[in-house]
Amino acid sequence: MRLPPLFPRTIFWRLTWLTALALIASLAFVVALSGYNRQQMVARQTSEQIGEMLADLEDQLDGMSASEQAEWIALTHRPYAPHLVALNSTDAPPAKAPRSPQTRAIAAALQQQLAGVGEVRETRQPKKQLWVRVNMLGQPYWLVIPLGRFQSDPTWTLAAAAAVFALLALSVAGLFAWRLNRPLRELGVAAARLGRGERPEPLPETGPREVAQLSASFNRMLADLDATERERAVMLAGISHDLRTPLARLKLGVEMMQDMSLQDGMREDVEDIERILGQFIDFARGLGEEALQTVDPAELARSVLARFARTGVEIELHLDDELPLASLRPLALTRALVNLLDNACRYGAAPLSLSVQQHAQQLVFQVCDSGSGIPPAQLGDALKPFHRLDSARRADGGSGLGLAIVERIARLHGGMLQLSNRREGGLCAALRLPLARG
Repeated sequence: MRLPPLFPRTIFWRLTWLTALALIASLAFVVALSGYNRQQMVARQTSEQIGEMLADLEDQLDGMSASEQAEWIALTHRPYAPHLVALNSTDAPPAKAPRSPQTRAIAAALQQQLAGVGEVRETRQPKKQLWVRVNMLGQPYWLVIPLGRFQSDPTWTLAAAAAVFALLALSVAGLFAWRLNRPLRELGVAAARLGRGERPEPLPETGPREVAQLSASFNRMLADLDATERERAVMLAGISHDLRTPLARLKLGVEMMQDMSLQDGMREDVEDIERILGQFIDFARGLGEEALQTVDPAELARSVLARFARTGVEIELHLDDELPLASLRPLALTRALVNLLDNACRYGAAPLSLSVQQHAQQLVFQVCDSGSGIPPAQLGDALKPFHRLDSARRADGGSGLGLAIVERIARLHGGMLQLSNRREGGLCAALRLPLARG
């Protein structure tokens, strides 16, 4: 199911968001229940007071004549105190006047608890009053009661307390979510470093049981990878030692051959075997052991081109006026540039060029040639290990690992390798490496 766009993506914010929703709903229910209970309590208190008031008024009016009752009612008429009013008084509110929830609760309590109580009405101006129709000694009257005398304090204190409690609970929930999310975040960072070929430190096996078990599983995987890496290093050392000795004997035997027509071809075959063996070992060994160093990219590029200049290969160098120092792995990066330039010399055509530029927060090493390039449909396949682009290249002594090694070195630096064909003909390989901010 696709989540709404505003739904948080991280575990921390999801836990905080869901906890806040549950807490707000719970507090809203508590406040609403408290308001309802207060409303019912005020209604019961008011109905009890009105019952006592009616009994007291009935005792005072008992034994009086109709004229004496009318005179007594007129004498005790005080606008903002409980008093009786004749049923036909013009001051009575209309029958369909709106009533507040508190008034409806009082009316329900009166009609439930007291006999002889009829319609209940309410006025709000100039003062909030309750008009209750009652029968007093067989005569109908309006009993007018100021509601202000019976209302309790508002619930702002409860709402303020609930808000403070909500803030405290959300703070605790946020701290809990952060503590729960921290091991997962560390696991994600460690997995990303492992994917780039680096060796992360073992994770602390703390937190909830499930998270601790996940960290322990990751640590066991690291230990297994280390054991496999050690076994592979021993095996590669043995392969390198066992194969280079007979290759050296082959070289010596080729140099001592008397048939000069076969000597050049066999020498090239031995060199191809050595180059393929070196690429196999480089690809299988991994590249994460070299530490980062502060390097001048311009000097590194000049040192790489100096190697090719000694063999008679001319390569143009283009440098930005000001290149920053960068944290790089110089041996790995040198290997990557040598592989790219070897491919340009082997499969491209002169003129060849190497440029080093800074674009925003990226350091870009770009190797270009003037050959026929690569068909656009095969640009993605060129980075696959052991993949040869066409049959003409399968007998040239290559192994199909050169670009795969360069792409691995780019990922080791947190960057990427991009291949593109030039409009004027030829191929450009751009090694894009991020620069550390600051």
